[in-house]
Amino acid sequence: MVGVFFSDPIAAAMTSDPELQELCKEYMGVCVVFCHGMFLHMYGQRLLQAVGDTMLSMITLIISAGTNIILDPIMIFGLLGCPAMGIRGAAIATVIGQCMGAASALILNRWKNPTIHVHLKGYRWEWQDVADIYRVGLPTMVMQAIGSVMTFAINATLMAVSSTAVAFFGVYYKLQSFLMMPLNGLGQAVIPIVGYNYGAGDGKRIREVWKIIIPTGGVAFALAATVIFLLLPRQLLGLFSASEEMLAIGVPALRIISVTFVCAAVTMLCGYFASGLGNGIINMVGGALRQLVLLVPLVYLFTRLFGISYTWYAMWAAELAAVVYSAVSTRREIRRKVDPLLEDVKAD
Repeated sequence: MVGVFFSDPIAAAMTSDPELQELCKEYMGVCVVFCHGMFLHMYGQRLLQAVGDTMLSMITLIISAGTNIILDPIMIFGLLGCPAMGIRGAAIATVIGQCMGAASALILNRWKNPTIHVHLKGYRWEWQDVADIYRVGLPTMVMQAIGSVMTFAINATLMAVSSTAVAFFGVYYKLQSFLMMPLNGLGQAVIPIVGYNYGAGDGKRIREVWKIIIPTGGVAFALAATVIFLLLPRQLLGLFSASEEMLAIGVPALRIISVTFVCAAVTMLCGYFASGLGNGIINMVGGALRQLVLLVPLVYLFTRLFGISYTWYAMWAAELAAVVYSAVSTRREIRRKVDPLLEDVKAD
C-alpha cells in the first residue's frame, strides 16, 4: 500500500531532483510492494537466533546478500542474456535476494532447528501469548521505524541547505552501518545468552556477560571505528566518489560524528542486554533519544542557527543523553532482576 499510494511524497522528501525522484519511485514500486520475502526471512532468522544458532542465522544473511550482489550487475546492465533494467533491475535483484534468504531460513529451521518446530495442526490462538510477544517485540518494531523517520526528517532539514549535504548524510549512513553490523551481531548474541541464564536463575553468568560485552565488545569496536573515521575521512568518502563540495562538508563532519561512536555502542548494547532480561523499553527509549526525539530537533536548530558546519554537534548531545539513560536504566534492571538471583545463591 505504501509503495503504491505514497511513493510520490516519500520520493519528494528524499530529494528535490526530479530525475532522482523518478528513480526512487521506480525502486520503491518493486521493493515495497514485494517485500514479503524480507519478513519471512526475518521470521526464520529470528527463530534460529532464539535457540542460539547465530551461525545458521548468518548463513541465511549471506545467501540473501550474496544473491543480491550477484544479480545486481546482471539485471542492471543486462549481462548473461538478461535485459538491462537499470534501477528496476536493482530492485528486482533485492527482492529475489530477500526471497532466497527467506527460503534458506525456513529450510534450515525445518531441518536444523532441534528446539522450535512450527506446526499448524492443533494450533490454538492464545491472546496471552500474543500480548507477551508484543510486549517484547513492540519496542523492536518501533526501533525499526525510528531510523526511517529520522532519515526523512534530517533529509528535509539538510535539503534546505544543499543537495550535497543530503548526499553526504546518505554516505555517512552507509559508512556507519559497517560499525553497527558487528554491534548488532554482538547484541543479537547477548539476548539469548542473557535470556537463557535469566530463565535458569544464573545471576553470576549474567553478571559476567555484562562485564565482558561492554568493554571488550562494544567499546573496542567503537574505538577502532573512531580512529578510522578521525584519520581517514577523505579516503572513506572517496569510496563513494565524493565531489570536492561533499569533501568540504563531509571530512570535518565525519571527524565530529566519530566522537559519538563509543556512546552509541554502549547505548545499543545496554538495550540488547535489557531485552535479554525481558525489558525492551530501554532499547526503544535509548534508540529514540539518539535517533529521533533529541537528534532531529537539535539538527534542525543547529543548522538554522549556526549553519551546516555545526549541524553534526547535535549528535553529541543526543548520544550523550541516550547513553546516560541506557546505562542507568540497565543498571537498575540488573539490580532489580539479577542481584536477587545472586542473593538466593548465597542463601543456599
